Amino acid sequence: MKSKLTILMVMAIQFGLVSNLMAATGAREDTSMFLVWIFLGMCSLIVIMQLLPALFLVIGMMKSLFAGDKSPAKVNIPSEE
Repeated sequence: MKSKLTILMVMAIQFGLVSNLMAATGAREDTSMFLVWIFLGMCSLIVIMQLLPALFLVIGMMKSLFAGDKSPAKVNIPSEE
């Protein structure tokens, strides 16, 4: 009789632990994945729009650096008489 009681107690403890584990594995359902992707897309657009002027500036500097030696244009300033 004592062995049956011990077995029942062990089984009760095991079933108690299993029910807690089953409750813990049922994580909350998150349905906001679409909104997260929209938010990340907007953040990436902001970063790209901030980098475009810097990219154009670097391209312009490279063009002027490798354009060659050009003499500056002469400007005729009319004299006041």
